[in-house]
Amino acid sequence: MTLSTLTAISGLGLFLLGSLLVPTARGQGHLVQLRVSVFNSSPISPYTIAGAEGKASRILRDAGVAVIWLNCPQDPLRDASFGKCAEVSFPFHLNLRILPSSRDATPSTVGMAFLDENGEGCSADLFYEPAQQLQAESDVPISVILGHAMAHELGHLLLGTNAHSLSGLMRAHWSHEDLINMAKGNLRFSHEQSIRITNRLAREEHQGTIAMVGN
Repeated sequence: MTLSTLTAISGLGLFLLGSLLVPTARGQGHLVQLRVSVFNSSPISPYTIAGAEGKASRILRDAGVAVIWLNCPQDPLRDASFGKCAEVSFPFHLNLRILPSSRDATPSTVGMAFLDENGEGCSADLFYEPAQQLQAESDVPISVILGHAMAHELGHLLLGTNAHSLSGLMRAHWSHEDLINMAKGNLRFSHEQSIRITNRLAREEHQGTIAMVGN
């Protein structure tokens, strides 16, 4: 896959608009495993990243997905564990980069996911400076903002095209009410989004099993 075939489909802005949170309730069933390689080239500390990963894990677990985080070195020549970080495969092993800012997006864009024309992709970016600005404007801890941004962008990769919603975690622009719900731990995937995510992972897992048996 070349860069020219990728489409940026997600932009989390800093616009404060009015919205309603769609409440969700779901039972805890079989969890599908997901690996995420995290590459941090921002000033964010490992402690803050770990906190953000914990927030994202809870959101995704509530949607039926158990995340294994691989915190990857920036210099692969200095760390033998880099090999596992590079083993991306859709949709069970995804890449998440944390950058200071974006050269191509607007200054208010917190995150961006990349999908091809088939609605598939393994990579998403988060941007530290817009997230820090949002933290300053809202007093929501940066780890909470980044954790929800992680879940949002991974949601794009797992849901495919047309993943934005009018309310909740997958809104294109989080509102003041969204930030309040975020701080309370109430900003999540909707029930329908959770079903779409787990069904897609289960379908891909089943197709992979059939392919292995066929070989």
